[in-house]
Amino acid sequence: MRTRGERWQQPMKTLYFDVNRTIVLNYVCKPALAGGIFEDGIRGAGFHRLVCVSNVQHTIQFLEEIGQAPDSLGIMFDMCWGAFRDRDWFGQVTTIVAEPEHRARYIDFTGDWWYLDDLARDYFERERFSQLYEANNGGRILAPLAESDGTEILRWLRASVSAACSNA
Repeated sequence: MRTRGERWQQPMKTLYFDVNRTIVLNYVCKPALAGGIFEDGIRGAGFHRLVCVSNVQHTIQFLEEIGQAPDSLGIMFDMCWGAFRDRDWFGQVTTIVAEPEHRARYIDFTGDWWYLDDLARDYFERERFSQLYEANNGGRILAPLAESDGTEILRWLRASVSAACSNA
């Protein structure tokens, strides 16, 4: 509860996103997102926090287990194959989930969350969040077609601005 004179702060807008088959297909950034266009869309939509839910995290964990000291966020940036252009910004705003197989558990549903993953339904069902998925699919959740060029992702990012404005 706020006290008199205390300012209300809007929750930080957070994008949970997958990499493979979502923004990248066959080790190539989807054409509509390439050259940093995905990053531009994210920034333009007002996201201040990114949470990567990719299974690439398993490779990073393996490297750590064998005594390597990988730059986890650097590897993740590189695995996005040009969807982002500003490595420093990416490193400042991005975190990586520890258990991508349980990625839906990491969503802060009390905040301003948005979820982008071609397998969104599967991961929500795995955690028994089916009703939440159904209620938010096409809104806060986008499960793009793996074979798409990424255009629907940019439309969805733009729509998230309108949705945020109508909820304010």
